[in-house]
Amino acid sequence: MKLRNRTTTQRERMSQSDITGSYRKTALESGLRIVTESIPSLRSVSIGVWINVGSRDESAEESGISHFVEHAVFKGTASRKTHHIAQYLETVGGYLNAFTTKDATCYYARILERHIQRAVNILADLVVHPAFREKEIGKEKNVILDEMRGIEDDQEDVINDHLDGLLFGKNPLSQPVIGTKQAIEDITQRSLFEFTRQHYTSDRIVIAAAGAVDHDELVRLVSAAFEGIPSGDAPKRRKPRTQKPKQVVLRKPIQQSHIMMGTTVPGTRSSASSALHVINTALGEGMSSRLFQRVRERFGYAYNVYSYLTQFEDTGVFGVYAGSENGSMDRAHGLIRKELETIRAKGLSSREIRRAKEQLIGGLIIGLESMDSRMHRIGKDELHIGEVASIDSLIDRVSSVTVDEVRQLCARFCDPAQYSEVRILPA
Repeated sequence: MKLRNRTTTQRERMSQSDITGSYRKTALESGLRIVTESIPSLRSVSIGVWINVGSRDESAEESGISHFVEHAVFKGTASRKTHHIAQYLETVGGYLNAFTTKDATCYYARILERHIQRAVNILADLVVHPAFREKEIGKEKNVILDEMRGIEDDQEDVINDHLDGLLFGKNPLSQPVIGTKQAIEDITQRSLFEFTRQHYTSDRIVIAAAGAVDHDELVRLVSAAFEGIPSGDAPKRRKPRTQKPKQVVLRKPIQQSHIMMGTTVPGTRSSASSALHVINTALGEGMSSRLFQRVRERFGYAYNVYSYLTQFEDTGVFGVYAGSENGSMDRAHGLIRKELETIRAKGLSSREIRRAKEQLIGGLIIGLESMDSRMHRIGKDELHIGEVASIDSLIDRVSSVTVDEVRQLCARFCDPAQYSEVRILPA
């Protein structure tokens, strides 16, 4: 692969608030991008292949195929069988794994720096040369269907999928990452090759690495290993339409009651993103949050209660979950609505905002101790935003959130009357 432009370097000033290494980025002529964060004092590197495809890129008939591909590539490539893939990094102390979300697929490895070529080679083989052998496809269908049955036993996963269905309507964001039983059963070798040919293209791929990595050497290795990756125009994603609030009640043979309620909010590209994280932290992140202290600690209405913020490029979800004994669910629900109504009307106090900021900043800095976390951060940033934000700039964004900004967003997004709700109750 040829370089489209000279490597650009952004060296971040080292300080107590920004304990990062050196960020570099190279774009190849094909559109594939390589981003690194070098920490020379380490001996290992975390490397990931990020592909801008997930369940939101699937039709209803394809539901679950992104996740299926992520599983199936480990069953063999043109030159490797399953056990060869498993052994290739483990025999030198490394590991290899992958995951799929609604908007991304990531194959990643952790390896000693002297074995980085091994990591690049195996990751490229999985992405560029999957075999999708018929026999293995049949076995993997059974694995996925078994995983699907396991998810049905986890009511937090089930209720989250149902709420996304209410919030996103007919948009593919409403579909569960794992897919549907019928769609999984209908997957063929041909459909797998067609899907990867359309979506596993160079313009949708970011190679991210953090740790003991030499950027120029990584560019050389990636250019050679990914030479066979096709190029192509990425299909445009449909932005979901706003749905009217809905309520759904499901009954299952379970002991505990569950409720999840939420609304759509702006995505990661929005200037409101940092303030939304502050609101979420103060409302329901951790034991010091409003919901935990009131719903669980003060009244004991729920064992598990929290708020969450999930963001994509163009939209997101702000929601609340609680799991409770059936007799306490109505009271827990009422208290959650009361807390939301209070912050909708009054916002958060300056003291709460200050605590939430410190919590977010502390978590961000502590996360820098993990090379996997660093690699995930720079990979996701480059994939979805097109640039890697420095730690200092992220801290500045959180620190600059104002009381007025929080109050305005609370008024917009903390009205429980505008929330969709799902309850799962004992049959």
